[in-house]
Amino acid sequence: MDTGRATPRRHAPRPARRAAAILLTCLPMTATGAEPPTVSLRPGTDIQAAVERHPPGTRFRLEAGIHRLQSIVPKNDNRFEGAPGAVLSGARRLTAFVHRGPVWIARGQTQKGRVNAAEFCRSGFPRCAHPEDLFIDDAPMLHVGSRSAVGPGRWFFDYDADEIVIGDDPTGRIVETSVTPRAFGSTASGVVIQALTIEKYAAPVQAAAVDAEFGPGWTVRNSVLRLNHGVGVNAGNGSRILDNRLLDNGHAGFSGSGTNFLIAGNEIARNGYAGVDFYWEGGGGKITESGGGGLIRGNCVHDNIGAGIWADIDVHQLVIEDNLVFGNADNGITYEISYDGVIRNNRVADNGQRGQGWFWGAQILISSARGVKVYGNDIDVPGGYGNAVTVVSQDRAPYTPAVGNEIFDNRIVIRNTNARIGAVTDVNADNAVVAAGNRLYGNRYHLVELGERVWFWNDAEADWNAIRAQGQEVGGVVNAGIPQKTPLSCPSMAPMDNAR
Repeated sequence: MDTGRATPRRHAPRPARRAAAILLTCLPMTATGAEPPTVSLRPGTDIQAAVERHPPGTRFRLEAGIHRLQSIVPKNDNRFEGAPGAVLSGARRLTAFVHRGPVWIARGQTQKGRVNAAEFCRSGFPRCAHPEDLFIDDAPMLHVGSRSAVGPGRWFFDYDADEIVIGDDPTGRIVETSVTPRAFGSTASGVVIQALTIEKYAAPVQAAAVDAEFGPGWTVRNSVLRLNHGVGVNAGNGSRILDNRLLDNGHAGFSGSGTNFLIAGNEIARNGYAGVDFYWEGGGGKITESGGGGLIRGNCVHDNIGAGIWADIDVHQLVIEDNLVFGNADNGITYEISYDGVIRNNRVADNGQRGQGWFWGAQILISSARGVKVYGNDIDVPGGYGNAVTVVSQDRAPYTPAVGNEIFDNRIVIRNTNARIGAVTDVNADNAVVAAGNRLYGNRYHLVELGERVWFWNDAEADWNAIRAQGQEVGGVVNAGIPQKTPLSCPSMAPMDNAR
């Protein structure tokens, strides 16, 4: 016990009629003295003020109801746990409107968050970089670029006039606008967040509602992070992101960097509503600049607008294993301008419908990366789009030419005769180096017909005999006939033990 710490003061109970009361109870004594207190926080309480009044290590229990517009800077070893029905919301309810012709106007809206990456908005999403969102009955509306574009399902924030203009009748509906940029973030260590719904924060693009990047050893578990404009949760050194549901966030479900983090047992789905160009960044989640020890395991990653799982920019020794990755608009799993990854024992299917052709839109893509091992995966390319496993080498020094990658012992079903597996470069001088420096072996294929030229190696298409003539697919097997496709869905999201 830290004997230099003042003994926490016991607070007298507040009257029951006070909705914003703080209830404090001490845990039983231990051999070393009293443990830090548990503080009960009802909706309406200033959570940050409670944190400041109590010592590091205090446990806070958020009671049922909506805790609005809270932004919390934890101390070391703080623990935040939600009672059933506890919600942290970064949004304000809008209840007063002026009806003007086909629109309704909410006045006095002075919030304006940081605009990030405005140049990366997709066509049709002119204000993707503005972090404020408008929700009607929990559904995000499209933020348009002018008052004249407002209509059903569309809204406009007139920042000069401090007015929100909507095109839907708000009568009898719950209308909310996101205001607060972040729910949790600090440099404190050992923070635990669990059993909370954290929603509708005005996090800028590339920023997270829960930011654990700069505080070592945070744990976020058994929580729902949804409808936040930017990213749901950002992992850092020693983070453990476990058994959460990262759903329907505007930019991405997760992000992260640092070392020795664990992202496991989460459902990561339908992220990307804000309209950020997902070829730049977005979708399920991305890891960048990681020095090693990262593990992404046992997640269900599906139907994201963008890639499913993405490692990009100087990531070392990331292990991506035992995940179910399906139905994502771009690549299922991407390992890009990075080193020494392991992608194993995943089930990857039906990704890449909105990929940009060529060798993109793959179930697994190695993009200008070195030393990546892809093995033990169950890979299923759908009938109408997508590629299988591709190595793409471009002029992106120092990561290229992309060599040292091995694709082996995978089961690969190719239902699309235009799909490809292989290695390609857009640097002509590197063709021979890329062909010699990467390996396919021991894979088991299921094709519509045996004569299909689904392989690409040394700047040429190849059938089974031609790819083996180049010394590839030693020990591999090809079968004619496609197995019946089974529907994919996430397993039960019941808590699981994800200890290393």
